[in-house]
Amino acid sequence: MKKIFFYIITILSLLSLQSCDKYESPGDEYDFSQNLPPYVALSSTAAKTVREGTAATFTFQLRTALQQKVTVYYDVTGGGVNLLNQTAVIDRDKTSIAATVNIPVVIVPPATTTTATLTLVKAVADDGTLLTIGSKNNPATQKVTINITL
Repeated sequence: MKKIFFYIITILSLLSLQSCDKYESPGDEYDFSQNLPPYVALSSTAAKTVREGTAATFTFQLRTALQQKVTVYYDVTGGGVNLLNQTAVIDRDKTSIAATVNIPVVIVPPATTTTATLTLVKAVADDGTLLTIGSKNNPATQKVTINITL
């Protein structure tokens, strides 16, 4: 009886040491080859209300930190504001930068408000690589409406 019990235990232990076949293990077949490239986006695209003659802050963020600086180019246009080719630099190993935009005095009486738009134009790494704009590579969504008041 002891010998039969010993044989059964030996067989069960050998069966438990057998490795799984590659095609029988459902967790081993994940495909990570199609990863998302680095991108730059505005942290918020919600409209901002700003008094003329003051400053507004806008945050640009990277999906992941890079081992090089990234220069972000943006424009602020409309409503009498014409700030083209503005830049903000995200430092190496950082994921965001807060850019300050000075809103000039642009409202002409009798008007009490006007509207401008901040548009994220492009982002370039130090090695010249163009980064994707927005997580879905749709630059048209990377805009902020700026409501300028007196």
